[in-house]
Amino acid sequence: MTDIHNPSRRAMIGGLGLAAAGAAAATTAARAQTSNAAPLAGKVAIVTGARNNLGRGFAERLAQMGADVVVHHHREDSRAKAEETANLVRAAGRRAAVIHGDLGDSANVTALFDLAEAEFGGVDILVHTAGAIIKKPVAAFTDAEFERLLNDNTKTTFYAMREAARRLRDGGRIIAVGTSLTAGAAPGYAAYGGTKAPVEEFTRMLAKELGDRRITVNNVAPGPIDTPFFHAAETPQSVAYASGLSTEGRLGTVADVVPAVASLALPEGQWTNGQTVFVNGGYLTR
Repeated sequence: MTDIHNPSRRAMIGGLGLAAAGAAAATTAARAQTSNAAPLAGKVAIVTGARNNLGRGFAERLAQMGADVVVHHHREDSRAKAEETANLVRAAGRRAAVIHGDLGDSANVTALFDLAEAEFGGVDILVHTAGAIIKKPVAAFTDAEFERLLNDNTKTTFYAMREAARRLRDGGRIIAVGTSLTAGAAPGYAAYGGTKAPVEEFTRMLAKELGDRRITVNNVAPGPIDTPFFHAAETPQSVAYASGLSTEGRLGTVADVVPAVASLALPEGQWTNGQTVFVNGGYLTR
């Protein structure tokens, strides 16, 4: 029979209690550290237009935060670039799948989500960056050029957000990429800005529709970014002018925009909803 009134025995029992408490605290701390290191562990993200530029930056960061990623690219001939993005996801210790297709065709959007569910079991995050730019005066636009921008900027966004509304798991995130041009005006950008403008309205209305499922919907609106996507439509003179409009006198970088998307994807980002977030170094404000 154990004498619990024995001082040495009480000390031993107390020591065991302290050890158990210490072990529990260590386990809790380890879990917290893991959660902080990988806050999106167990989540699945789709990133459209992820072969390079902003899309690649978003895919890599989400993987670093713990998410598995479906890497979308538009054409088969950009497969090698998309695989580079997928390898960055894998280098972060996460799984990646690659798919291509014109998202202006809703069947390809359906296939995108089908792949995510088949490979990873579901979808929690959509980051939609796919789009196109043609810079020229309205009077010089052909019907075909305008139809291309409607397809790549407006239809792809609507179809991607619609499929996400149908298939994202509760508590998910829809993050679209718009443009800071909706806060200002620039010659030659009427068609681009006009076909990107609906992203704001899709965002505001869809956030209301999905609120009861705790799915947030937001629009990140970058300014000019130092990528081939921007430079392809510009001259050295227009680049210098756009650079001078930011408070730091420079173009933005992919690294400047990635944190905004990362923040919106976090569980702690729940209260930011239905918003257009301008990320442009003061280039344009509203």
